[in-house]
Amino acid sequence: MTISIDSQLDAGEAGCGELIMLIFKQMQHMPPGETLLVTANDLAAETDIPAWCRMTGNELVESDSGSRPKRFVIRKKS
Repeated sequence: MTISIDSQLDAGEAGCGELIMLIFKQMQHMPPGETLLVTANDLAAETDIPAWCRMTGNELVESDSGSRPKRFVIRKKS
């Protein structure tokens, strides 16, 4: 199954609070159901992003924490 990506965010070296804030701001401008591809180098991204998705009700569609940078696909909640 191929996942359609609607927006992309290169978070670079942003960590923890800054990373989550970048994702939050990007998703504010997206309609419900659209997907965001986030790439991040921060080591904690593989725990921070799934936790943020659970807390906000957004869906973590896919994650690849073994790639460099790490890749996460998030679908904005309806």
